Amino acid sequence: MLIRLLLAPLLLLLLSACSDPNEALSGTFHAPEHAAAEFFDAIYNKNDLKLAKSLSTPELAELIAHYGTPRQVARTLINMSYDEVTINVNRAGQNLREQYGNETDVMLVFTGPFDGRIVNEMRVVRMVRVRGRWLVAEIKNDPFSRGHS
Repeated sequence: MLIRLLLAPLLLLLLSACSDPNEALSGTFHAPEHAAAEFFDAIYNKNDLKLAKSLSTPELAELIAHYGTPRQVARTLINMSYDEVTINVNRAGQNLREQYGNETDVMLVFTGPFDGRIVNEMRVVRMVRVRGRWLVAEIKNDPFSRGHS
């Protein structure tokens, strides 16, 4: 009995250590939420513009190519900077996304350190389905920021 009591917390710790820290990256691979999260993960955590461009529409991929580095894309195009970031799908409402045929908006929440402080941001990403694949078409500003009208 004593061994079971001691093993239970240890097993729970081991199981929680194996969970995916980026919740949005787990789940259905072909879902627009997954593609949107993978796009940002490529820029912020993997520093892989080639992967980010492959998850973008041709128009956005061309724009990304002009910036040259993931850091420039993050700072200038997306207007968010992190040392590292956790990306989650906003699951606050009943509807995870509003989907209209081959287009949908996905809201993502970003949390991570930058310059010694924790930064929380939100972005709405317009996704389009092209030949069965969801691609990032547009990155909208934080809808709840005081700086936007």
